[in-house]
Amino acid sequence: MTQQHRAASLAERAAREREYMARAGIRTLINSISGGVDSSAVAAISKQAAPGGTLGLILPCSTEEELQGERGQDVADAERVARHLGIPAVTIDLSDLWQQAVALFSEAARELSDRAGIPLEEERLQWAVHNLKPTLRIMAAGFFADAFRGLMMGTSNGVEYFLGYFSIRGDAMADRQSIRDCTKAEVRALAAEAGLPDDLVHRVPTAGLWPGQTDENELGFGYADADRFLVWLLERHLAAPCLSTTLTVREEAVEAILADPDLPVAADVARRIIDQNRRTEYKRRPGDLEALLQMRGLAPSRAPGQES
Repeated sequence: MTQQHRAASLAERAAREREYMARAGIRTLINSISGGVDSSAVAAISKQAAPGGTLGLILPCSTEEELQGERGQDVADAERVARHLGIPAVTIDLSDLWQQAVALFSEAARELSDRAGIPLEEERLQWAVHNLKPTLRIMAAGFFADAFRGLMMGTSNGVEYFLGYFSIRGDAMADRQSIRDCTKAEVRALAAEAGLPDDLVHRVPTAGLWPGQTDENELGFGYADADRFLVWLLERHLAAPCLSTTLTVREEAVEAILADPDLPVAADVARRIIDQNRRTEYKRRPGDLEALLQMRGLAPSRAPGQES
C-alpha cells in the first residue's frame, strides 16, 4: 500500500476559501484564536484568503485561578498569533458568563432530575460544565459572523474528526472547515509555512477545559500514532474496504486490522484508536469518508460545480 496522499498548501487552501467567499458574497472570516496550532493554521489560511477581512477573537473562559496560570498563557499565545499574522483581534473574557450559566443550568438540571425521576450523574454534570466552554465560544463567534456578514472558521483537523475528538455543540458548528483533511503533522507544517514561531507550531495540544488537560493524555495515545494509523487505514481501505461512509471502522473489520502485519502502530494503541473512533460515530455524517479520500487525493475529483 503506497498511495500518494496530498496535503494542499497554505496558498491552495486560502485560494479555496477566497473562491468560496467570492461565490457567496462574503467579506469577512471570523477566527477564534486559542494559541493552539490548529486555530493558528486556520487563522493563517484566513489571512491569505481575506487580507483585509480576517477578524480574530480571543475568548478566555475559565476560573480566575486558571487565568493566572496556563489559561493566561493561552491568551498570551493567541495574542502573539494575531500580531504575527497581522489580524485585528479583540479579547472577550467569557469567564463570568460561563460561571453564571453553570450556576443557572446546574440548578435547573437538578430540579429537572427531581421532577422527572431521572438520576443526574455528577460526573456527567461536571462534563457538561466543562463542555459549555466551546459552546459559549461558538456562540460568540456566531454573533460576530452575523454582525460582520462573515463566516465562522472551524479548527477541527482530520485526525481529530476521525477520532470524534471535537464538540458537536461547539467547534463542529463552524461555517467552514479548512483543515479537516489534515493530520496533526500536516497542520503543524501549515503553521510553519505561515512563519509562526516554533514554540507555537509545536505547542502541546489542549482544549483547555480543565487544569492540566491535554489532548493526548485524555485520548490515551499520541497524535503521531493517530496520524500514522489514519493515513495507513485510508490506504488499506482502498485495497480492502474497512470503513463506513461515516469514516468509522466497521465492526467486522476490527480484528483483521489489528492482525495486519503492516499495522503501523502497536496493536494496543490501534485498538484504543479504533475504540475512540467507533464510539464517536454519532458525531460524523454519511459522506465523510468519501470527502476525506477526495481531499487527500485518494479518490477522483468531483464534477465541476460540486461543493467539497
